[in-house]
Amino acid sequence: MKQSLALLGLVGAVLAASSAARADFNTIQASGPAGIRSITRRANGHLIGLRSSGAELEVWSSSTNGAGWYRLGTVASSSTVQYGDPMVCRKPNTSTIYCAFREFVNGLYTITICRSDNDGVGWVYDSNIVVGQNKFVGAPWLVIINGNLQCYYDSEPDAQAAGSPGGQWIVMRERVGLTGSWTTKAKVTVAREPNINTPCREGMASVVDLGGGRMMCVTEGIEAVASGGARANVVRSVQSFDSGRTWGSRQIVYQSFIHSGSGKRFNAYCPQAIRVGNGPVWVTFCTDENFPGPPDPSNMNVLQRRSHIKYVRTLQTFESWSGTTNIWTQSSQNYAPGLYERASNDVIVVIDQFFGNQRVMVP
Repeated sequence: MKQSLALLGLVGAVLAASSAARADFNTIQASGPAGIRSITRRANGHLIGLRSSGAELEVWSSSTNGAGWYRLGTVASSSTVQYGDPMVCRKPNTSTIYCAFREFVNGLYTITICRSDNDGVGWVYDSNIVVGQNKFVGAPWLVIINGNLQCYYDSEPDAQAAGSPGGQWIVMRERVGLTGSWTTKAKVTVAREPNINTPCREGMASVVDLGGGRMMCVTEGIEAVASGGARANVVRSVQSFDSGRTWGSRQIVYQSFIHSGSGKRFNAYCPQAIRVGNGPVWVTFCTDENFPGPPDPSNMNVLQRRSHIKYVRTLQTFESWSGTTNIWTQSSQNYAPGLYERASNDVIVVIDQFFGNQRVMVP
């Protein structure tokens, strides 16, 4: 067994070294503000994204395709609420932009939707997806499918209610159209372990429309079988062929190699997916695989975790995946990478480097 682990470690080290030899993307903004993880384009052509300072959800816009950002406004602020996980979704060909985010107050979690009808300048309350949970709900992701607004999010309450205490699943609620009740349609379970007794922590969903009713949801999870007594983070995908009503079996998008000294697997976490040029799906994520072992615990605070930013993409089919390509490997404090296609095959990546600084990069 030790020989097998050593061989896996050697192979992994060779692969990591090969990956690390590739040049990083080019930086167009080295520091300063930008939208985090989720970016869209306003009706006036400027980019828009949100970031949280804890007590405030800030709105940032760019007239230079991401090379510099200016403060546009605020979605919400409160001295008693902690805001997190904001994302934006624009109604096509309009000035209406939706945002979703997590609120934490008095020990309870809520997922809230707000809306701007003037291109991101002013915001009003729209609705809540789930309210006042003492178990975690968060990381919402909005997508418009067949004219209906869908919201995917992390849910500990749904896992616990189904007999998996300590688990976390991805679930989805859908409106009929873009307004009205979130409960008209049944809640959908999107990503979970098939065996209810297998530890499962699915989170950080992002959803890609592949056309013709086909969709892909990419998530951060943990190993189904522990390596070295721990469960490392892995990136998975799951597909739907009926516009999100049902979801098939999951597959691994990327998992790192096992560290020979500890027997533990390095991590791949906090992914985000887009489709590029109406062709392959790209998935960016954080990983500690190029750092000395042992790997960081998968539940470590993100400010303490070591991470580089990489991506993989689909090959001939949406089930086959490339090896990794480096995006940013020149520092160790990186989180929440986000991809946005500014024009066909023209991609930018925004990386949260904490303390008010977001790096923006291009291939």
